[in-house]
Amino acid sequence: MLSPEELSRYSRNILLNEVKRAGQEKLKNSVVTVIGAGGLGSPALLYLGAAGVGSIRIIDSDILDTTNLQRQIIFKHSDIGRFKSEASSENLRSLNPYIRVEGIQARLTTENAKELLKGSDLVLEGSDNFDTKFLTNDICVEERIPFITAGVLRFEGMVMGVRPGMDACFRCVYENPPPPEHVPSCADAGVIGSMAGMIGTIQVTESIQFLLNDSERDSGLFGRILQVDSRSMEFRTISAVRRKDCIVCGALH
Repeated sequence: MLSPEELSRYSRNILLNEVKRAGQEKLKNSVVTVIGAGGLGSPALLYLGAAGVGSIRIIDSDILDTTNLQRQIIFKHSDIGRFKSEASSENLRSLNPYIRVEGIQARLTTENAKELLKGSDLVLEGSDNFDTKFLTNDICVEERIPFITAGVLRFEGMVMGVRPGMDACFRCVYENPPPPEHVPSCADAGVIGSMAGMIGTIQVTESIQFLLNDSERDSGLFGRILQVDSRSMEFRTISAVRRKDCIVCGALH
């Protein structure tokens, strides 16, 4: 049930025919796990919390440094030197005291991934490395947890949604991680901070629509890849096709 304070706080959501009170209560009862409280996770966490998603888990093992503040907007200057999981959880609770936030100081690994992602209605993956992206894909597909993965570099970004058993998974498209030396990081190549904000916001907008009741819809970014080039402001959507020989999702029905 929504308290009078929550009804007031979320009133602009509730006015929407696609949300109303029932939809807002769905958001309150949802559990979302966010992998990475960085450039993508920061705006995603802020909007998940502001929208009233009731339970949010944050998985991140890093310590905040000065270079992060150019794009990781959930943090303050005074958070430098703190663990991101701790600082982001505290700042998110400060934004919205009516939600439950759990900060998990850990890196996603093959040993802990199942336990950390268990019970999630949706996973948002916004890490800066392909090993974590492929691991998230593999565990979410195995456990049948819907997820939205995203990445950003320089002036470009991408978002892809996967409903295991329905959509092509990340390995259907990319199969295996590229050699590390072939993929520069933001620390090596740079990134426009607002580009991370744009992609993270798209990621969370799709998440909220999914949580409301649109898990079966054919539109949106589930089963598709959105590619964004901010230099030309071109947005391109590509359909992702499931591969029957995919080593992760090929046998799912």
